[in-house]
Amino acid sequence: MSDEDFDTKREQFNNLWDSPNRTKKLKFRQYIREHVRQKRVPLTRENCEKYWMGELQKEMLDAETF
Repeated sequence: MSDEDFDTKREQFNNLWDSPNRTKKLKFRQYIREHVRQKRVPLTRENCEKYWMGELQKEMLDAETF
């Protein structure tokens, strides 16, 4: 994934997370938080963003290999 794709995906997360459309924002947050909850990590915006970017899954996979 190129840096430009990475930045676009992060921008997409921020736009959805902070959407002026309340319904869209709440639906997105609920969707992401449910996935983060299933990973058994704290429900923070940072962890939600890491999940969206694929970083949380990579960290968990790395932790399992040691």
